[in-house]
Amino acid sequence: MKKVKICKRCSGFDVRELKEHSKKINCKLAFGCIAKCRQKHPELSGNYFGLIDGNFVSCSTKEEFLEVMK
Repeated sequence: MKKVKICKRCSGFDVRELKEHSKKINCKLAFGCIAKCRQKHPELSGNYFGLIDGNFVSCSTKEEFLEVMK
């Protein structure tokens, strides 16, 4: 089971949609700071990102990130 952590504020996701997806694919989802604030990392603007199994993952589309979560 993969562990996914995202920041509700910075990661670019609709939290409800992400919760539903994580239930479907059976992964553990957590919310909190991942130390990649968009203010400090402007290169992440427009991307979807988070930690998956402790590794930082940034994708240009939401669908790509959701696929990596599987």
